[in-house]
Amino acid sequence: MGLGGAPGEWAGYEWVRLADVPGGASTSSRAGGRRPGASALPPPRHGRPVRAGQAGGQGTTRPPQTQGHTQTHTQTRTRSQTQAPDRLGAAVLAFLDRDPLWGEGPGTRLLLADLDNLRAGPVRWRARMTVVAGLAAQADVVAISGQHGAAARGAPHLGRWAEVVRAVDDGSDLADHELLAVAAQVPREAEPLRVVVVSNDNIFADLAARGRLVVVSPGADALSERLDSAAADVVDLAALEGAMAAGLDDVVEADPR
Repeated sequence: MGLGGAPGEWAGYEWVRLADVPGGASTSSRAGGRRPGASALPPPRHGRPVRAGQAGGQGTTRPPQTQGHTQTHTQTRTRSQTQAPDRLGAAVLAFLDRDPLWGEGPGTRLLLADLDNLRAGPVRWRARMTVVAGLAAQADVVAISGQHGAAARGAPHLGRWAEVVRAVDDGSDLADHELLAVAAQVPREAEPLRVVVVSNDNIFADLAARGRLVVVSPGADALSERLDSAAADVVDLAALEGAMAAGLDDVVEADPR
């Protein structure tokens, strides 16, 4: 059982074979050209075409320096070092790398990842941390935040990015505000920004005023309408995971929606 008598974290999950997961899941609904190699997937939302490999880990990444109610998680990563390769996360990240999310042109690349929005069973959780770490390696400024439980659970899978995770106490939108505090530290001179937000929360919609906003939604069925409208491009991560999983002979838990 969870806190307050609510169902526990795993209560809503069931296990399925990858062969039973539909391969044609929609990752997006905006008009636009297809991501390269995405014959089984629909067009991305909308946004400028991007040259493959453009965002391959250039620039320097600055850990967030916010203070107050947060705590940095620096747990040991022995567990992640001894695990088998994360095939699902690698497949999702490879697909995204074919048409990088950052867009073309100058501008600081800012990644904001809300761990509290990424709740999933073990296989998909690990894959989502692989995606977050991959995007972090491409960004100039990285902020990753979540409540203590999510931060502790994510740290073993984030590699060197575990050191920038900011853990917050339980409470409405605390992680969101932590991420926005990091964004606020990016000087106006760095605009227009290229922002990738991993979250469904409407609080991030205002970042569109600072540049090109792309949303990696943990599940588009729960995506804020305001954030959806503000974004230049939206990727449905849950649908993409399902499509990528269909090509792997492993077992992944169904998304409890």
